[in-house]
Amino acid sequence: MIHLIVSVALGAVQPAALAEPFDFVQQASQPAKQAPAKSGSAGPAKADDAIADAYYQFVMGRRLASDGDGDGAIKALRRAMALDPASSQIASELAEIYARQGRTKEAVDLADAALKLDGDNWDAHRLLGMLYADLAERGQSGGAGTVEASVWQHAVDHLEQALGDTQSGMAVGIRLTLGRMYLQHQDYDKAIGTLKQLLSDSPALPQGVALLAETYTTAGRQNEAIALLKDAVEEEPSFYSALADAYDKQQRFAEAASAYAKASDENPRDADLKIKWATALLNRPERTSNERARDLLLDVTKTNPNASWPLHLLARAQVLLDDLDGAEGTARRILAINPSSTSGAHALAQVFEARRQYTKIVETLDPIVAKPQKGREADMVLLLTHLGLAYLELGRGQEAVGAFERATQLNPGDGALKTYHAQALVLARKFDLAITLIRELRTGRPDDLRLARLEADALRGQGKFDAGVAVLRPLADAAGTGPTGVQVLSEFYASDHRYADAAALLKTAQAAFPKDLNVQFQYGAMLERLKKFEEAERTFRQVIAADANHAPALNYLGYTLIERDQRIPEALDLIKRAVKLDPYNGSFLDSLGWAHFKLNQLDLAEASLRTAAEQLVRDSVVQDHFGDVLAAKGRFAEAVEAWRRSLSGDGETIDRAKIERKIRDAQPRAGKQ
Repeated sequence: MIHLIVSVALGAVQPAALAEPFDFVQQASQPAKQAPAKSGSAGPAKADDAIADAYYQFVMGRRLASDGDGDGAIKALRRAMALDPASSQIASELAEIYARQGRTKEAVDLADAALKLDGDNWDAHRLLGMLYADLAERGQSGGAGTVEASVWQHAVDHLEQALGDTQSGMAVGIRLTLGRMYLQHQDYDKAIGTLKQLLSDSPALPQGVALLAETYTTAGRQNEAIALLKDAVEEEPSFYSALADAYDKQQRFAEAASAYAKASDENPRDADLKIKWATALLNRPERTSNERARDLLLDVTKTNPNASWPLHLLARAQVLLDDLDGAEGTARRILAINPSSTSGAHALAQVFEARRQYTKIVETLDPIVAKPQKGREADMVLLLTHLGLAYLELGRGQEAVGAFERATQLNPGDGALKTYHAQALVLARKFDLAITLIRELRTGRPDDLRLARLEADALRGQGKFDAGVAVLRPLADAAGTGPTGVQVLSEFYASDHRYADAAALLKTAQAAFPKDLNVQFQYGAMLERLKKFEEAERTFRQVIAADANHAPALNYLGYTLIERDQRIPEALDLIKRAVKLDPYNGSFLDSLGWAHFKLNQLDLAEASLRTAAEQLVRDSVVQDHFGDVLAAKGRFAEAVEAWRRSLSGDGETIDRAKIERKIRDAQPRAGKQ
C-alpha cells in the first residue's frame, strides 16, 4: 500500500523496497548539522559558464531518468553537482533517483544535504517524509527503542513542511501519507482534517475515500463512514464492500447484506465477498435470509471444498434451517479435513445441542479440550462452554465445574462464564463456594433474576429455604420484572414441593397479567401437581385455545390425560402436535413414548423413550418409564439399569418403594439374560 503512495509522490517509476535502513534511521534521530560555509567564487565569467553547464547536465539527467536510464541520470546529476555544489535542487533531484533505485542511504544523505543548502526545498522535504513514512509503516526500529517514534515524527515533520509548497503537484501523495501516519498514531482529528482537504481537492480519489472511511471507522464514527461511502458508491461501485463492512460493524445486517450483494455483483468470483454476505444474512431472523446464505455458502464450498470457515458457516445455516442431518454432515467434513479443527468441533456441538444430544457433545469435545492449543484460547473457551453446558444438562456437576473453571481462567472477564460456573457449583453441591461467587456477581447485577435464583437454590441446598425465598421475594414484588419475577419465585416453591404456595402466587399473577399465556400455563401445571385435574385441564385448554401452537400446554395436557388413563388417542394427538413443534424435546418424547406404551405400541414407545432417556439422564420419571417399556419387552437386565438410574436421579414425583419392588421382581429374570 505504501509503495503506491510513494510512486505517486516520486513520479511514474515504482521505487524498489528501501535498502540499508538502519544507518539513516540512527541518523534521523540525531539533530541536523549546520550547512558548511560556501567556498569562494572562481570569478563571474567562469562561474556563469559552470552554472550553465550544470543546468545542461541537470536537464540531461532528468531526460535520462525519464527514459529509464537511472545510472546515466545519476552520472549526469553528479556532474551537475560538481559544477554547482550550492544547488539544492540538483541534490534533491539526485536523491529522487537514488530513492527509485532503492539506494535509501544515498537518497537520505542527499536530501538532507539539499535541505542544508535550502531549508525550503519542498521536494527534499517530500522525499524524506515519504522515505521515513515507509520505514515507520514497516515497523523498522533500527535496534533502538525510541527510534521508531523518532522516525514517525521525522516523517510527519517533513511531510507537513512539504505541504508548504501549495503549488506542488505532489500534494495528493503527501496528504494520503500524512493521513495514514496520523491514523497510525491515533491522531484522528488531524487525519480526518488532512483527508477531508485531500478529497476537497480531489473528490474522486479512491485511496482518499478508503482511508478517510477507515479513519472514521477506527475513531468510532461509524455514521460518518457510512455517509461518506454512500456518496462514494454513486461514483465508484467498488466501495460497496467497504460500505457493507461499515454497516456490519454497526450490526445493521439488512443494509450490510444489501451492500454485499451489490459488491458481489461487481465481483461475482470473489469468494470472500460471498462469505461476508452470507454471514450478514445469517444474522437476519428471516428464513429466506438463511436460505440465501446457505445457497451462497454451498456455491463457495463447491469452489473451495477444503476451506473450513465457509463450511462452518454452512453448518450454522443448516442448523437455522432445521436441516440437522445436513449440518452434521458438513461439520464432519470439516473434521475429516482437519481432525483437530475447533470450528468443526464447534459446528458439530451446535448440531448435538439442537438435538439435545448432550452425551455426544461430551464424547466429541472431551478429547479436543484435553489438548489445549496455544494461540487458540478463544476457540478453547467456546468449546469448554459447550462442554460445560452439556455436563450441566447431564447432571454431572463436578465435570461442569472443571470445564467452566478452565474457561474462566482463559477469559476471566466474561460474566456469563462466571454465572455458568456458579450454576455448576450449585449442581455439584458446593454451596459455600457457589454463594460466594454468586454474591460477588450480584454486586454488579443485583436485579439479575437468574443469579438470584441460583443464590436461592444454593441456600436451599444448605437447608435455608426461607432465606432463598427472601432473596427472590423483592424481585418478584418489583414492578420492573413483570410476571417473570413471580414465575421464578413460584418455580422455587415448586422445587420444594410447595405447590400450593406456587399456585397462589400464579393465581395472583394471572389477574395482573391476564394475557400472559406462560403464567396461565404454569398455573395449570401447579394445579395438576395439586391433583386438581379438572381445573388444570380447563386451564391448559384455555391456553391452547389462545395459542394452538403452545407446545408445553399441548404436551402437559396430553400427559395429564395419559396419567389419568383418559382419552388416550386424544392425548396422543396432542403430544404429537407438541413434538412436531419441538421434535428434540426430551420431555415431549417421554410423553409420546408413554402414550404409545399405554396403547401397547411397544416398539414406538421404546424408540421415543430411548431418545428421552439418553437426553434426560437425571429425570427419574423418564428413566422409570423407559424401564417399564424394556421390562414389557422382556429385556429385564436393561430395565433394571433404567430403574436404578431413576432412583439415583432427581427423585421428582416417583414412588421409590414401587421402583425398588420392580427391581427385586425383575432381578431373577435379569440374571438369566
